[in-house]
Amino acid sequence: MKGNIMAKQLSSKSLLSAKVIVEKADALVKQREDFDQNEYARSNKRLYEILAQVLEMYVQASGSKTTLAETVKQLKAKLEESKVRVQTNTLALTLFVRYVFRTDRQRSLNYSRTLQAAIQQGISAKQLAQFIEDCGGVEQCKKKFTKSAVVEAKETSIANNMTLVDETLATALDNPLATFKVANSFVAETYNKDFVFVIGKADKQGNIKALGAVPAYSAGMTKWAKQQLALFFSKQQALAKKNANAKRKDTALANARLAVKSKTPTETVGELLAA
Repeated sequence: MKGNIMAKQLSSKSLLSAKVIVEKADALVKQREDFDQNEYARSNKRLYEILAQVLEMYVQASGSKTTLAETVKQLKAKLEESKVRVQTNTLALTLFVRYVFRTDRQRSLNYSRTLQAAIQQGISAKQLAQFIEDCGGVEQCKKKFTKSAVVEAKETSIANNMTLVDETLATALDNPLATFKVANSFVAETYNKDFVFVIGKADKQGNIKALGAVPAYSAGMTKWAKQQLALFFSKQQALAKKNANAKRKDTALANARLAVKSKTPTETVGELLAA
């Protein structure tokens, strides 16, 4: 009972914190609109100030994973209301940038990499403008961004196991885990797509109750789901090697320490919303 009360209090706190951050983002959107429309205000200095406020919001939200997840959820929903598509593999930091600037993906990525470069080097929001100026501007600053070993290892794991994912799914078509019937209306828009999404509930013993089919398809969610399978297969392979060779323990511990030390933002929209 006490645990449920604490969970509710935490949830309420995260909702409130996320609401405050989203309100700040909305106010910053108006400043950015003025920046775009006012030639006098449209200076590098003003741009850097806006980017600094984006970084400040992201750092504030990142203080709690539940707050970050709730903030991402609200920002994503509001963007999609404005017909702005958000892919599940978008970094949470990039989502903050895109929400404020409402610009094309490449420009958002450039700004995001600039902020990632700053985060990697321990630059605060107050120091950001000087940091970008010292770099020679956004274009030069973004080049200072380097993917952390954790991110590179993650991308390599996905790439190395994507063929296995495709083969596993293709084989499963002939030997599915289960087959069940739903009303035709649930699959009217999805039966001819690559996959159909099923909502289920699992227990720790591995029993899954299929609750229904999602009557819509998302290429982004499909990509995210396959990436998660690839990462799962990678972890299973690593575990098998560890059990076969005790020396793998040292490598696993080293990787864990590296992950803890990494300053590079790695949370994606899909990962946060799926948690």
